Amino acid sequence: MRSRIIALGVIAGFGALLSVILVLAGLPEQTATQEVMLELSALPLSVALAAGDLILLERAVRHPGPRGRRVLLGGALLSALGLALVALAYLTGPRGLVQFGQFLIFLGLGAVLLVAIRLQADTHRSAVSFADAGPLSPQSADRPDVAPSTQDGPL
Repeated sequence: MRSRIIALGVIAGFGALLSVILVLAGLPEQTATQEVMLELSALPLSVALAAGDLILLERAVRHPGPRGRRVLLGGALLSALGLALVALAYLTGPRGLVQFGQFLIFLGLGAVLLVAIRLQADTHRSAVSFADAGPLSPQSADRPDVAPSTQDGPL
């Protein structure tokens, strides 16, 4: 599992780096190749986001419920539709579909990201009030029976 997470992290890093390189190379937009580089610069970034989604899903401590599975499936299908639109725009259709296809890709990956974040471990702790803490004095630190504590254990 750890080696897969490392590989996905490397893929995410290379995707982001390749996206930056494509933007810098295509920035003048003087030739048709530079225009294509600028149009396609978001695809490696979407690969990086997909790798990040997979890392979060790999590290998830909970399993998705029925609604979460539907959102994951919908996000994957939306991203696949966007990728098909980008391919169709370059093969046969109008080039204006490229941006809409990339929008669908990021929308689908964003939905997957929201579910993946929700499946992570809770990091908040229960609040402790002063009434629950008991008497506070310098001597209470030496006596665990009166030391402040939470449901998880002593503070």
